[in-house]
Amino acid sequence: MRHSYLPALLLCILIFSCNNDNRYPYAIRDFRKDLQPDLERIVSKGVVGYYRLDSTVTDEELLLLTRSEHPVLRSTAFLTLQYKENFDHFELVMNHLDDTAIVPTDAGEWGILFNCVSDNVLDHAKWKTEESLNKTIEAVITKHNYLASAYNKLLYLPPQGKFYPYIRDMATRSGRPFDKYNSAFDDVEKALYGLSRFGKKEDIPIIKNRMMEDAWRLSDVSFSMMREHPDTAWFEVLQKFHRNQFYRFSGNRPGGFSGFVEDRSAPEDFIDALVAQKTAAAARLLDTVFMRLTGGYKMRDAKNITDHLVMAIWENPCPAYEMIRKKIKPRAEKILQWRKKYHSDSGHELDVEADAFKKYSDTTEVYFRWR
Repeated sequence: MRHSYLPALLLCILIFSCNNDNRYPYAIRDFRKDLQPDLERIVSKGVVGYYRLDSTVTDEELLLLTRSEHPVLRSTAFLTLQYKENFDHFELVMNHLDDTAIVPTDAGEWGILFNCVSDNVLDHAKWKTEESLNKTIEAVITKHNYLASAYNKLLYLPPQGKFYPYIRDMATRSGRPFDKYNSAFDDVEKALYGLSRFGKKEDIPIIKNRMMEDAWRLSDVSFSMMREHPDTAWFEVLQKFHRNQFYRFSGNRPGGFSGFVEDRSAPEDFIDALVAQKTAAAARLLDTVFMRLTGGYKMRDAKNITDHLVMAIWENPCPAYEMIRKKIKPRAEKILQWRKKYHSDSGHELDVEADAFKKYSDTTEVYFRWR
């Protein structure tokens, strides 16, 4: 059960937050002596990890730690609170959305990331109702859209008229100005995606011009946008990427951690976006790609990329692709035969996996997460 003092304590914390000169008043010495060595160790390490404060730390102490003078302690307190199933995070999250202190965060095999405390709060929080999550989303998009969480949310947020002016502003700014560790285009690209979902013709030049500036480092986000919302305006962007970047594929698909610009997207992302345009210009560029890949042009994983190209064209018939479909037909039929044999051989195993997932889903309590 939640302690009766928690609502009053939260009110005190909210009052503290209104005083900008004393938002984080608690030093390590303000906590009990047997807890202080643990807190000092966390501060000395200086990185927010998967470490949780032990079970002897009370809810009251954790709430006070969210107002610690040390950002790493604030983030660690939030990380601990996420595991308390009987704790409603909503008010706590809403009162800490403006904590923009940057903290190093242990991302495991991805290394060390630099996030705002408030971004860590949103990443770790759980909402018990969709209504409370939606209130948080509205606050982040309308009042705190300088956060990484605001940009990340645009990849999943359905278009809503009340958010349009805020998303348009996010798409036309340079990124998060206070975060020196972030690459601006990583943010803006997500905002361009969110803006495209409104389907406004007047936004197309904004989106196109921004992508043209950074065409050499487009990620799967941009290619998803062009695939989901085809427009003749995108062809110049796709043409520039093809000329300057497509054949430089390193062999690592997105999701790796090589750090190379080439790994921000896969060749398949570009191909799917180009095929979705279904224009004569797209057909000519697809034919160029096909001829180079099958004509001995050295590119990493060329066979699998070519097979994907063939099937993407084959599965998207249109008048513009009539000629190239005739060219790729023998290879497409061969791939289809292989697929049919593969699925017939492994179909039973796939059914077993689906049943196991269904059982797990049915017995797992649902929480709403930021992403």
